[in-house]
Amino acid sequence: MIQIPNKLIQIAVAATLAAAATGQLPKFIQQVRVAQYQLLKDSQASMWGKPMLLPRKK
Repeated sequence: MIQIPNKLIQIAVAATLAAAATGQLPKFIQQVRVAQYQLLKDSQASMWGKPMLLPRKK
């Protein structure tokens, strides 16, 4: 199980409450989804560099 730092949870709750209080919750949720999608795309193997291979013996 992944351990999420307590401070990060507190920040997320505070941001969500602020967004809900100002009526911006749907926009906030959409921005989180966009960020999650971007992280997913950036972590795909096709974005990684090419591995360094040992030279072939002839």
